[in-house]
Amino acid sequence: MTEEKVTRRNEDLLEVIHEISQEKGYAQSRDIAAALQITPATVTDGFKRLQEMGFVNYEPYGGVTLTDKGRNIAERTRQSHEVLRNLLELLGVDEDIADRDACIMEHGLSTESYEKLLGLVEFIMDCNKDPVLKKRLEKRVQKKE
Repeated sequence: MTEEKVTRRNEDLLEVIHEISQEKGYAQSRDIAAALQITPATVTDGFKRLQEMGFVNYEPYGGVTLTDKGRNIAERTRQSHEVLRNLLELLGVDEDIADRDACIMEHGLSTESYEKLLGLVEFIMDCNKDPVLKKRLEKRVQKKE
């Protein structure tokens, strides 16, 4: 299965498994269920699906860890989220709204689009170092009243 065919739900599971695994070394269904606000049974079904696809190593009644393939997708999803959130925040979107919108937009973002957005965010951050350019950007993205 290619990265482009991974569902949003699977990406969310992989991303949360990765985050929790970085803290604890592994993740359990109750941790993921709490993070995603879904039932442990739904998480277990997801683990089974992800294991069939080669994204996780799942031990029933134990923990789950990511394979290299699963880790790559989780990291890419997280990076896309961060770039999109940063872009929205640079445009003056409230942090909570930017985070929520980035979560929606991160799924299905092509490598090409991700790389272009990353370049744009870096460019805007560089421009924001110049007070005149920063002021121009702020003026451009102000809400029209």
